Amino acid sequence: MLKMLTAAVLLAGASSAAAEPSSAASAELQKATAAYDKQDCPTVLASVTRLKKMPDYQQDDFVRRVTLEFSALCLAEAGDKDAAYADALRATQMAGTGNGVWGVRLDGESRAKNWPALVTSFEAVAKERPLMLNQISLGWLNYVDLELRRANETALRRRYLALLADGSYWPEEPGGSTEGFRMRYALLLADAGEQDKADSIARLLTTPSLLISLSLDPRFRPVFGETLDLRATTERHLAQARTQIGRFPNAIRPVIDVAQDLRLLGRPKEALAALHAIEPAIKSDAPLSDREDNVIWWWDQISRAHYTNGDVPAALAALRTASAIKEDDAPNVSQTINLANLQLTTGDSAGAIQTIASLDTSDGAASPYGIMQVVGVRGCANHRLGNQPAADEDLAYARAHTTDSPSTLTSLLLCRGDLEGAAADMIARLENADQRHGALEELSTFEAPPNALPRDPVVAAYGKLRARSDVQAAARKAGGTRHFNIQESGF
Repeated sequence: MLKMLTAAVLLAGASSAAAEPSSAASAELQKATAAYDKQDCPTVLASVTRLKKMPDYQQDDFVRRVTLEFSALCLAEAGDKDAAYADALRATQMAGTGNGVWGVRLDGESRAKNWPALVTSFEAVAKERPLMLNQISLGWLNYVDLELRRANETALRRRYLALLADGSYWPEEPGGSTEGFRMRYALLLADAGEQDKADSIARLLTTPSLLISLSLDPRFRPVFGETLDLRATTERHLAQARTQIGRFPNAIRPVIDVAQDLRLLGRPKEALAALHAIEPAIKSDAPLSDREDNVIWWWDQISRAHYTNGDVPAALAALRTASAIKEDDAPNVSQTINLANLQLTTGDSAGAIQTIASLDTSDGAASPYGIMQVVGVRGCANHRLGNQPAADEDLAYARAHTTDSPSTLTSLLLCRGDLEGAAADMIARLENADQRHGALEELSTFEAPPNALPRDPVVAAYGKLRARSDVQAAARKAGGTRHFNIQESGF
C-alpha cells in the first residue's frame, strides 16, 4: 500500500512556499490533511477537486504540488492508476515532492513498461533521494531487471544496474544484498569488453553461490585464480550474515542465510541449532517482519540441514510441512517439487510420483522452469517404475523445452542410463554461451558430505560423465571446471 502523506510533510513544504496560500486554499488543505490522517480518500479527492479550481492551484507552487500529491496517492489507492500516474508525474517535476508520490510514478512507468522513463526516474531517485532507493523492495527491483533483460534493453539495463551496484545503495531489507545486481552488472561490462571495470565489481562479491558461477566464466578466471579458496570466503560471508541477525532480530531471512553458510561449511548441526533458535517464533504468532516471504524457506532450510546431517526422515517431514503452506492462496509449487525430488533421490519413486501428481502445471502457477522440474522428477520416477510411455513423454517434453532448464534433459538421460545421449547433450551445453556456466558447475566437484547420504544413481552417472574424454575436452574448451572446497548447496 502506498505511503500516506502526513500533516508533517505539508508543514515542511509550507516553509518553502513563495507566498501564503489564500484562506480558502489553506482551509481546504487542512480538510484534506485531516482526511488523509483518517485514510479517507473520497473526502481527500473531493478537496482535490475543489483545490484544482482555485486560483492558488495555478499561482502557488506549494498548493499545486501538495494538491497533486494528495490526488496521486488517493487515486492510486482507489485503483485509478493512470490518473494517479499523470498527477504523480506533474508533482515529481516540482521540488519537495514526497517519496510516496515518486512511488506512484515508478509504479506507473513499470506497469506501462515505459522502460526509458522508468530508468530515468530511478536515476533521479538515486541522485536526489538515495534513502528511498534503499527502501524499495528487492523483489520489485529484481522484477524490473528481469523485464529489461527480456525486452533486450541492454543499454537501459546497464544504466539501471549501475545504480544498484554502486556503493551508496544498500537495501534496507532483512538479508538484503546488492551482490546479485553487482554480478549482473559485471557480466554486462564484460559483454561490452570493459573487463577491467567488470573485474573491479567482481572483486567486491562475497556470496558463495555467485562466486561459484562467476569463477567458471573464462573472462573472470584471472580475477579468482586457479585455486579459489571458497571455504575462507564462506567463513567471511557467515560472519557478515550473523551481523544481520543482530540488525534484524525479528526477521527470518538472516537466520536462513547463516544456516545456509554453515551447511556449505559442512556444519549441519550448527545450522540446525541456528534455525531452531527461532522455531518458537516460527510456530507461534510472533510478529516476524518477513514471515509471509520466508517461513516456507525456513522449513526448506530445516530440511536441507537435516539431510546434510544424514537424517532423511526428518528432511522429508520438514518438506512436507513446507509444501503444505500455500503461497498467495495457491499451491506451493517450489516446495512440492523439492519434496518429490528428495523422495526420488532417496529411493522412493512411487512417493515422488504421488507428490508430483498433486500439482496442476496447466493452471499457470508453475513457471516454465518449474514445469521442467516437474518433468524431470516425474520422467525419472516413471522410468524407474517401468512406466515407459509416460517417461518417454516427459523426455520428449524436456527435449522440446531445453532452454527452460538445460540441466533437466541431461539428468533425465542419465536417469535412463543413456550415457552417450547425456554426453552429447552436455557437450552441446558447453558449446552454448548461455548454458556453459551451468554445465561447468554440474561437472565441477565439491567436498564430500560430512555424513553418509542415500546415493542417487544419477549422482554416480554424473561421475561417469565427468570421466569421459570428450566431455573433459569440451569442458576445457569452455573454460574448465573447478573443485570447490565447500559442500554442494542442494539435496
